Amino acid sequence: SVVNTILAMTTNVDFAAERPAVLLFGDSITQEGFTTVGGWGQLLSGYYSRRADVLNRGLSGYNTRWALSALDGSHPPHAETILATIWFGANDAADAKHNPRQHVDLDEYKQNLNKLIEKMRKVTKNIIVLSPPPIQQAMYKRVFVVPKAGPDAPEDRSWETAQVYAAAAREVSNDAGVAFIDVFAKMMEAAGNPDEDALGPYFYDGLHLSQLGNRFIFDLVVSTIGTAYPDLTVEKCPHTSKVDNSSSKSRALKVHLPWHDWINLENQGSVFDTEEMKAKKQVL
Repeated sequence: SVVNTILAMTTNVDFAAERPAVLLFGDSITQEGFTTVGGWGQLLSGYYSRRADVLNRGLSGYNTRWALSALDGSHPPHAETILATIWFGANDAADAKHNPRQHVDLDEYKQNLNKLIEKMRKVTKNIIVLSPPPIQQAMYKRVFVVPKAGPDAPEDRSWETAQVYAAAAREVSNDAGVAFIDVFAKMMEAAGNPDEDALGPYFYDGLHLSQLGNRFIFDLVVSTIGTAYPDLTVEKCPHTSKVDNSSSKSRALKVHLPWHDWINLENQGSVFDTEEMKAKKQVL
């Protein structure tokens, strides 16, 4: 009967009593991943809907020197962190003469980034480092430089310096053995390398990401998860393409609490009585 079929489907439900965390640690480009409409952090949170809490610990204006001091105050309160992204370098690469407050020289940047990776390893073994993106300099000058200092003022950031820091991030990540996304190279390639003007659609001010740029980063992150940490991917429902229903799947991430179609009139009083849920009740 239909009732017996439904009972068979919901007899051995397997769900988690709490969610693990995904930590996004970075500068303003990470911070705006939640505050920008269609931000890459928002999209990643949707990707992990019902399976993990994506926590944004983006710190606008920060460089790796400040990040080392901030990391201990940025860890999730969750029992487990399954993945972390580290995305710094855009501020470190600021010009030493024209922006000494945020600038971090290349050698120190590499040392700091390596220390951040080692500290993050105490929280999770699954780490993705992202390189600083390229700068769309004409847009950056129009938005940041000219209004404050006039059209003849020198710029405190450059496409060339961002490229050097991106290469350094790759070197550190490869030596540390963590997953790496070369945002600089990938974005230049997508924009039609080496045409810097073509970068415009990826930014709204030459430095921070537009909706298109955020989608671009989200796709890169999900692709990298699939390559480096495939157990953390979420397979879409083959019928609806949703990642948050009972036909979606993940090898490592159980759904948090039972899907609604696992609950019926016969089991609604008992479906939640797993050992993990009982342990949670005892704590509360």
